[in-house]
Amino acid sequence: MSNPLAAAIAFFALGATVFSTVLLLLFNPRSPAVRWYGLFWISITVWLAAQGWGYATGNYAAMLPAIRVAVHFAPALFLAFALVDSLGKPLAYPLAAVGGGALLLPVEISSWGRDYAEGLLLAWNVVPWIVATVLLIHSSQRDRLADPARRRIGWLVLLGMTVVLPIGLIGGTLTGGQVLVYVLPLLMVWIHLLTFVGVAYLRFYDIEVRAARTGDLAAGAAEAERLAVVGELTASLAHEIRNPLTGVRSLAQRLAEEDVDEPRRRRYAAVILEEVGRVERLVSNLLGLSRRTPRSPGTVAATPLAPLFNDLLLLLGSRAEKADVRLVADADQLAAAAPREALAQALLNLLLNALAHTPRGGTVHLLAREAADGTGILVRDTGPGVPPEQRERIWEPFNTGGDGTGLGLAVVRRLAREHGWGASVGSAPGGGAEFLLRVPSALHPEVRLGLAATAKAKVAT
Repeated sequence: MSNPLAAAIAFFALGATVFSTVLLLLFNPRSPAVRWYGLFWISITVWLAAQGWGYATGNYAAMLPAIRVAVHFAPALFLAFALVDSLGKPLAYPLAAVGGGALLLPVEISSWGRDYAEGLLLAWNVVPWIVATVLLIHSSQRDRLADPARRRIGWLVLLGMTVVLPIGLIGGTLTGGQVLVYVLPLLMVWIHLLTFVGVAYLRFYDIEVRAARTGDLAAGAAEAERLAVVGELTASLAHEIRNPLTGVRSLAQRLAEEDVDEPRRRRYAAVILEEVGRVERLVSNLLGLSRRTPRSPGTVAATPLAPLFNDLLLLLGSRAEKADVRLVADADQLAAAAPREALAQALLNLLLNALAHTPRGGTVHLLAREAADGTGILVRDTGPGVPPEQRERIWEPFNTGGDGTGLGLAVVRRLAREHGWGASVGSAPGGGAEFLLRVPSALHPEVRLGLAATAKAKVAT
């Protein structure tokens, strides 16, 4: 029997794994340690691909051998990476680590289900991780001159790789695989974000140091400008990947904790698949597999707002409940002349920003209003508001007054410029901030009325 949710989560984590591994190899392709690290993640990729395919097709039993073999070799490959990275050992040492996994592979294949074999394999999942952790800690302590921020990021990556992942593997063994199916793939996406940010930071740090040592001020200035652009791009991508992950995790928690009927389960799975597709397209754009093309002035995609608003409230419902903030939406049966994916991305960032600045017991409104030249979409909160002198600066990247990244509003402005929208901020009635997206209508009035009628029909059904 197929399991759409488990398949979606596995493929979502698979996309993040491929994304992180490719970036790592692009940053430092000549490093032997990076190559072994890439092999480690290839084993994880095989596991996720087999698991996702098995649950998508309802043929999980046939994919189980591939899953167990891939998970079996993960500790060996991680130990091989630690040996090369920490000790700079020759090829014989990492090959010996992989050989240990190969020697136990017949036990994995032929003795599954026997008590003594399960204990032996569990020990195999623990010992290499412990040895690798000790080696990596020793290596990090040896570099006492490292920048404190750099060292903190390294510790975050180390903690994620050496604690979260083995705990998930052991937990999956002890709980019949449920942790492996739902929780661990989502935790791995978070690990990838830590790894990606950490590797990017360390790589850029090394480049800046080398440029400073050359004493070539002109080359150093050009390199700094290039790194600023690349750093903004990568940070923006990490931010945009985290947003759908928030919604996917929220829906997965509801499925795990609530008694969900079949119609709602199918709807949750559809929303999860849509968010996974958005992440895949972001990754494809980064790797150059697709190119962003200028918007054609003669072609405008129309999006009924009521279904879009409902999906956004579904994605953010759990977060709003935890923050004790009420989410209210009113699409007024309107449609906007804008692509659904871009509009959803912009509104998701505006809503997350509103939730972050609304105190407990407050309300966030998502409203649509008809205008003479198009459609206006409002996001209002009951927070402290935005002072007039800061209303231009808040759109700049990395400008944040809280714990966020300061990228959400920058993404909104970029999308508005790309699609010809207007984006502004003012004061909400009664206090708080009010963000306005003005989506102009590029359609004939009769066509616009037809879109509104289509939106009404979808709401009615």
